[in-house]
Amino acid sequence: MLVAATAVLSYGCASSDSTMDTTGTAVEAGITENESGSQAPMDPDTDMSAERTGDNNVSANNEIGRNMNIVALVQQNPNLSTFLELIRASDLVTVLESPAPYTVFAPTNEAFAALPAGTVESLKDPAAKMELTRILQAHVLPNRISAAEMQHNMPMKTAQGEEVIVTKDGAVLSVGGARVITPDVQASNGIIHVVDKVLVPPQNNDR
Repeated sequence: MLVAATAVLSYGCASSDSTMDTTGTAVEAGITENESGSQAPMDPDTDMSAERTGDNNVSANNEIGRNMNIVALVQQNPNLSTFLELIRASDLVTVLESPAPYTVFAPTNEAFAALPAGTVESLKDPAAKMELTRILQAHVLPNRISAAEMQHNMPMKTAQGEEVIVTKDGAVLSVGGARVITPDVQASNGIIHVVDKVLVPPQNNDR
């Protein structure tokens, strides 16, 4: 069962007193609700390959990033193809193509492959759309936050309703236990940070 598979996953440092949203319609409402957030400078980047970035503090080398939205940039990186498939399966493409500024933590294909066997395929099932949406919401902030603006132990509320905690250890930046391997990929409608782990929110025991 999908719930059993996702229950064994850790969500890192999610706040214990935040309210979880599990309704299907809460997705767009949560994502499109713009909170006042700092605006990172637009940087002409598109290549999100971690191999091109070298240092964890260096933004990806993009040439036309500021002219492409978040979905278009994800589509440019073959190592984010699983994330793109799940965005499409959850019908969040239109939301993440909208002009409102977002911060997206995009897990690599390897991050999804590390989930329990069968989890990704289960999430693609139309019957699991609500659970998939809930998981994808956990990777989106309704404002733009650059790596430089993230401070150690800083809580950030996701569109899913939980909080993820930033940790910094020297040059290593992590969010909710997921390491940021490619920071600050600038899009026309926000910013992408490529991460090495899938952020799975806690199960809702009230359902």
